[in-house]
Amino acid sequence: MMQQTPAAELLLAVARRFAGIESPEEIRLRASRVTDWRAAMDLARAHGMEPLAAYYINTDCAGMFAPEFHKRLRAILVGNTAKFVVLSTDLIKVLRILEGRGIPVVPLKGPVLAEKLFSEIPWRDSCDLDLLIPRIDIGRAKDALVNAGYRLDSELRSSEENAAFHWTSQLILYPDGIGPALDLHWELLPSLFPCARYFDSVWQRLQHSAFDDIEILALSAEDQLFFLCAHAARHSWHGLRHAVDIARLIRVSPNLDWDSIIHAARGSDGVKVLALGLWMVNRLLEVDLPETALRFANAEIDGRQFASRLLERMVITDPEQYETSSELRLQLQLANGWWPKLRCAAGYVLLPTAAEGVLRLPASLFFLYYLYRPIRLTAKYGMKFFRMISCEITRTHAPTDGLITGKG
Repeated sequence: MMQQTPAAELLLAVARRFAGIESPEEIRLRASRVTDWRAAMDLARAHGMEPLAAYYINTDCAGMFAPEFHKRLRAILVGNTAKFVVLSTDLIKVLRILEGRGIPVVPLKGPVLAEKLFSEIPWRDSCDLDLLIPRIDIGRAKDALVNAGYRLDSELRSSEENAAFHWTSQLILYPDGIGPALDLHWELLPSLFPCARYFDSVWQRLQHSAFDDIEILALSAEDQLFFLCAHAARHSWHGLRHAVDIARLIRVSPNLDWDSIIHAARGSDGVKVLALGLWMVNRLLEVDLPETALRFANAEIDGRQFASRLLERMVITDPEQYETSSELRLQLQLANGWWPKLRCAAGYVLLPTAAEGVLRLPASLFFLYYLYRPIRLTAKYGMKFFRMISCEITRTHAPTDGLITGKG
């Protein structure tokens, strides 16, 4: 692994501390080597770890710095606590609106995950609320929330929204006043991504849980682990917080059914997605995995150059400097076989995004959205983009290439 800056070393120590690996003494040692605290906290913020870093630096390094600096750290924690309260209050309000209509809903990430992973402090920085709703109930959920004062974040006319459903997996709504956005999902992962089939039966494995004295539906620990690995992969491991989430979930879930989750991953093109997540927390944060999980992760990921590059990038690069084009590349590397790779590439190239909605095409010309995106991508990336897709699909047929092939 390449040499790290003192700020990166401290951030990794904070992540390991949260995962139960590092000691307070190590936090103090790493903190004593940091000279540019503005840059250090900026790095923590870029990795989605500013509240967590502020908490451990403030507690484990008490008295090491000027009172003004500790006051700044406490201000970060107070601000994040206030945000947590707002998110929690809005979540309960939305849950009651939807439950009043008889609509099943599963809160994802946000304050529910923060409370599950670390009930002592709302360390996890979140800006919106993600809710999983059955596809059949999305229309009713949208109407209920619009009637309650939310508005759709959509450039498409209402007559076109249903036609747009088949290319996305979520609707975004905003409150009329100040408050967090709502992301209504009917799929945990868009269907064209590798491993999306894992979530086909997730509704059959939901569990009842408690949040702020109310009963909610929640993912099982095994499904939550796979979801966090898939979410990290979808976003090209864009920040250390992905690893922190996975590592902490493993720590607070000692009864994980590892055989079950590995078996499910093998049956859904999710082998490399799960293995990469486990491999990253083992190598990056030194998390001890059960022998079954460690053998599985090492067999699938050891020696893969793309994984080694991800590991090095995570500890030496500010996430704001990551190349967006790496997201598709990683999806192609995680997919097994030429057909999943082709589906993933076709989805990225052809399926419109919110940016295409600004065209405001009439319903009769709706199909032109599918032509506009390839034109935009060609203009932006040129032949480099298409060479990358062709290369990744071709490598599927080269068994000696360690970048793509694997035992999954």
